[in-house]
Amino acid sequence: MNALIIVADLGRMKSYRITRDDLDPTTSPAFTDIADVDLANQHSKVSDRVTDKAGRFDYGPGSQSVGERQSEQDEAETRQLHSMAEAINRTAGSGNEDIYLAAPKEIIAKLVNSLTAGVGKRIRNKLPLNLVKSPKLELLDRFGIS
Repeated sequence: MNALIIVADLGRMKSYRITRDDLDPTTSPAFTDIADVDLANQHSKVSDRVTDKAGRFDYGPGSQSVGERQSEQDEAETRQLHSMAEAINRTAGSGNEDIYLAAPKEIIAKLVNSLTAGVGKRIRNKLPLNLVKSPKLELLDRFGIS
C-alpha cells in the first residue's frame, strides 16, 4: 500500500508518503516526509503587513474611519489558497498514490477545486479539519488507514 497524506491550512502544508509491505500485513506503516511548506506572512492580516499607524489615534468628530478594506483581505486569502494548491500539485506530482487530504472546513472545498484534475481524481478521503500540527500516527487514525 502506498498513499500520500497531505495536511494543510492557509499558511502551512505538510505531506507524508505512507508505505507498507503488502506481503506482511503485520508490519506498521512507514512515514516518509515529502514536503513541509510554510508560506510565511502571506496569510497574515493586511493590518499586520502594512505599517500605517492610523489605528493608534482616537477618532473624534470630523475624523475619517480608517480600517482594512475587506476586498484586500479576500484577495490575500485567495492568493494564499492558490499558493497552497500549487504546493500540493507540485508535491503530489504525477504519481499514482491515493491522496488523503485534510484542511480546515472553511477552505477545503476551494482548495480541492484549485487542484489539477489529475491530483483531484486521486483524492480518496478529505477531512474538513486542521491537522497540520497533529502527530503522524494520529493521521492514520483520522483517515482510517489501517
